[in-house]
Amino acid sequence: MNPRPSIRVAVALAVIFLGGLNPAAAANPAARATGTPLARYLETFALDREAREILDPGHGWGDDQTALVIRVLLRIMLAPPEFLEAWRDEAVPPAALATPPEDRFVHLRGSAVFVAEVMLPEAVTTPTGRRSIDLVRIRTDKGEFIDVVTDAAPRAWQRSHDLDEPAEVFGLPVAAGIGPISTPPPNGAPWPSAPPARLLVAARVAWHPAKLPGSAGMDMGLLDAVVDGQKLTGAESDAFYALLAAAGRAGEGAIASAAGPPTPLIRLIDPAEQWFQHYRGAPIAVDGLALRATRIEIDDPLRQRETGIDHYWEVFVFVNTPLISVGGKAQDRYPVVCCLRSLPPGMPTGPTISAPVRVVGFALKSYAYPLPKGDGTELRREAPLLIGADLEWQRQAAPAAGGAMSSVMVGLAAVVGAGVVMALWAGRRDARKRAQNRRAALPDRFTPPGAA
Repeated sequence: MNPRPSIRVAVALAVIFLGGLNPAAAANPAARATGTPLARYLETFALDREAREILDPGHGWGDDQTALVIRVLLRIMLAPPEFLEAWRDEAVPPAALATPPEDRFVHLRGSAVFVAEVMLPEAVTTPTGRRSIDLVRIRTDKGEFIDVVTDAAPRAWQRSHDLDEPAEVFGLPVAAGIGPISTPPPNGAPWPSAPPARLLVAARVAWHPAKLPGSAGMDMGLLDAVVDGQKLTGAESDAFYALLAAAGRAGEGAIASAAGPPTPLIRLIDPAEQWFQHYRGAPIAVDGLALRATRIEIDDPLRQRETGIDHYWEVFVFVNTPLISVGGKAQDRYPVVCCLRSLPPGMPTGPTISAPVRVVGFALKSYAYPLPKGDGTELRREAPLLIGADLEWQRQAAPAAGGAMSSVMVGLAAVVGAGVVMALWAGRRDARKRAQNRRAALPDRFTPPGAA
């Protein structure tokens, strides 16, 4: 699966939402595009500064201005990922903008103090059919207010109520001293009356709470796209890789400290608990037996730069549970899918391992996978999915050296040993059989987001 919009979708959206496209420029963008890379991109679609003159304060604000801002927003959302990365790399603080500001991204950090919905004009819709967009007011560290028109403000931010949440934005400045004003719901507060110093357009407003993983740079708003009870989709890939990157910045020690003692797995898999809905992204720890460890390559250069690695490890860990019924069968262990940045040196890897481990990571979702049956049909299974930095391989400690055993102890050991040899053999046989059965209950492999 490719998480990016298809060419057909991009062209259709360009026709529908970007009606001001200059045909000559589209045929030969270099013929008229000048200025910064972002300026050239906007100019190609007739969204340059000249086309945006109606956003000057002297024209007031109405449906025409809102429609133009939405066109700019959609064009930014449809930009190739490598374009967006380059524009973010070139972003400057608001104070560094020239007057009038050139077309380049602003990198803004501050506190989100208000968010509300702005209804779209009748002639404008979003690709998802939404009838509104989000408007976020951010207070900078200098006390200046900047408004941001965005497609994605975090769902956890209550609309039309006062907020104080750490926020980060990479956005395009399109106006100053003016902007859209939302219509408050019956139970909400009106939009703040003071005009903004600037109006930005941004694909999203990132949210970085003070606790992990937000404190490690994770945009917790990305978790809004995650859906339990299904495989990972392209829409969830940003959250997956952002958590993988945050795990590296935080480190295993910090995650383990935040997680505390191992979480009873029954809480994560009991539907009545609805655990992931309340604690998605939370640091947790689990103890279990790793039965498979597979290296997964990260082929996308942008994802490699984002995470700082070119591969991660997919580890299936079976965790002890109370006796439960799964698919009509009683079992006392349950699988957890763990995607980790690295493994301890010397730890066995491959499809048939048996290593006691403790995993600490961030809880992403309840991951669903099909389990083939002998009759050609499939069973649907779900397993918790954790994203982490590393794991602790709990190897058995070597026995301490001691003096010679007394003859009495040697004789006793011989007698006892003769009695337990068969029991040990039977135990190993049963353990191998149980391990084979557990491995048979796993998918061939975990499907990373965005993969076919």
